[in-house]
Amino acid sequence: MQLTYQIRLLLAAAIGLTIPSFAQQTVTADPYMAVLRTDLKAVTVGKVTTLDFLVMQSTSMAPISGLGITATLSMPTMVGMTLESPKVAPGAGAGHYSVKVTFPQSGDYRLDLNIKSAAPKPAILSFKITVGGKGGAGDMKGMAGMEAKPPMPDMKDKPGMAAMSGMQMKAFYGGWSANREGSGTSWQPDSSPMFMKMLPKIGDFEVAAMGTIQAGYVDAGGKRGDKGLFSDSMVMIMARKELGGGTFGLHFMSSLDPILNGKRGVPNLFQNSFDVNGVPVGDRKDPHNTFAEVAASYSRPLSKNWSGFLYGGPVGEPALGNVMYYHRPSGMEVPEAPISHDWFDGTHISFGVATVGLVYQDKWKLEGSTFNGHDPVNVYGIGPVALNSASGRLSYNPTPDWSFSTSYGYINSDVNEHRLTVSAAYSRTLSHGDKFAATAYFGQNIVQGSPRSNAWVVEATYFHVRDAFFTRFERVDKDGLVNVPPGTYTINKLVFGDVHNFLTKDQLVYGLGAYAGVYSFPSSLNASYGSSPLTFGVFLRIRPS
Repeated sequence: MQLTYQIRLLLAAAIGLTIPSFAQQTVTADPYMAVLRTDLKAVTVGKVTTLDFLVMQSTSMAPISGLGITATLSMPTMVGMTLESPKVAPGAGAGHYSVKVTFPQSGDYRLDLNIKSAAPKPAILSFKITVGGKGGAGDMKGMAGMEAKPPMPDMKDKPGMAAMSGMQMKAFYGGWSANREGSGTSWQPDSSPMFMKMLPKIGDFEVAAMGTIQAGYVDAGGKRGDKGLFSDSMVMIMARKELGGGTFGLHFMSSLDPILNGKRGVPNLFQNSFDVNGVPVGDRKDPHNTFAEVAASYSRPLSKNWSGFLYGGPVGEPALGNVMYYHRPSGMEVPEAPISHDWFDGTHISFGVATVGLVYQDKWKLEGSTFNGHDPVNVYGIGPVALNSASGRLSYNPTPDWSFSTSYGYINSDVNEHRLTVSAAYSRTLSHGDKFAATAYFGQNIVQGSPRSNAWVVEATYFHVRDAFFTRFERVDKDGLVNVPPGTYTINKLVFGDVHNFLTKDQLVYGLGAYAGVYSFPSSLNASYGSSPLTFGVFLRIRPS
C-alpha cells in the first residue's frame, strides 16, 4: 500500500516536468497535496513571476478545481518585512492554480497557499523558495507548518555575519542578526521587526536605508495645547564593508523637522521647556537636528568568545540609555515623542562621541563613551564639537526574544547631572506572521542640590497584517514646565492608536494613522492645563518595508 502511494505521488509530481530547468517541491496538509513547478530561468528579482501549483486530494491524487485560495509571501529571516500579496487565479488544466508573485530581492521566501472555503476543512500549504543573486530560484523545499525562526546558532562565529540572506544588510558590530542593532551601538532583541530598504552598492559598500517620515495634524488639547500641521521624521543611511578581518561602517542620519516645523518644534503637552532665541518654549517637542548622526564604526572578533568595536564621529549617540524611540519597534509607530525623552535617550544626538565596546559570547556587551553633554542647539548644522561627558552601559541578550541594559552617565551641560537607566525589551513573532514588541524602562536624573527625578515607561506595538496597534504609558517627575508654580509635578500620560498600511510599493510602506493621549496630574496644574486635556492626531506615515 505504501509503495503504491509513493508511485502515485511521483507520477503526480512529474506531470509536465519534461524540461531540465524545472524544479519542484510537494507539500501535504491533509486533505490536500500541492505540487509547485517552477522554471528556474523564469524567476527574476523585481519582476512578476508566475508560479504554477497543482492541488490534489492527498490520498487519491485527484486534481481539485474551484477551490477558494489566497496566497501570502514573507521572508522568515527578515522579521517585520511587509511584501505585496501574490495574486491567485485558475490555471490551465484541472487542479492548476496560477500565482503571480514579485520577489523584491534575493533571499529565502515563504509562500503560503491558504485554502479557506473548500470542504472538508481549510488548510495552509507552505513552500520555501530561495531566489539567487542572479535572478534564479536556486532551491525549493516544502515547509508545511514552518514558523519564522531567529538566526541559526552556527552563524555566530563568522565575522560580520547576520541571519540575512542575499542582499539584506548584515550586522555592523558582531556575528548576530542586524535586527539586534538599534540606534548608535545599542541592542534590542534579535527577533525585533526590522524595516529596511536596500540601496545599490557603492563600490565594496553595502548600502541600506531605514527610518520613518510622518506628517499630519495634531490638537494637543487643554488650555495650553497648540494645534496645527506637523512633521516627524528621521531617515538613516548605513553603509558597511568587510575590512581587515572585521566590519567597517558609515552611519548618517538626518531629520527634516527643523526645516518643516521650525525651531519651535511640534505641540506636545508636558514636554520639558527649551529656548528659542533666548525665550523659553513649553509644551512642544524641540526639533531634531538636520544632522542627527555622522559617524563611523569598526568591529572585529578578538578571540573565540570575545569581539570588540569602536564607534564615533562629530555627531552620534553615546552609550547612555538604550534604543532611541524612533528606532524601538515598540515605539517607532507612535508619532509623538515620549515626555520621558530626557530621562532615557535624550543624548541620542551629541556633537562629539567616541565609544569603545567589548562583547562576550555574543550575549554580553560592556561599552564606554565620552561625548558632548551640551544640547545640540545648532539645529541646522554641526557643532561646536566637544568631549566633556562620560557614560558606561552593560547589555545582555540571553535569548533572541529578550534584551536588557543598564547605563550610568555624567552629563556636562547647562545643569550638570548624572543619569541612571535600566531597560528590558521583548519581541516575538506570533502565529500567522504577527509580531509583538514591548519595552519597559526606568530613568533617573540626579542634579546636586535637587531631589532626584524619575521616569517610568511601558510601551508596546502589535503588528497584525496591515495594522500596527500601539500604546505607551509614562509616569514622569517634571520640574521643567513653563509658567507654572515652581516645583516638581508627577505627570501620567497614556497614548494609544493605530496605523493602517494601505499601500506597499518599491519596498516602501504607506500608512494612515490616528492616536489619542490622556493625562493625569496634580490638581494644582488645572488652572494652566485644564482638568482633563485630550490630545488627538491623524497622520500619514512612510517607512521602508
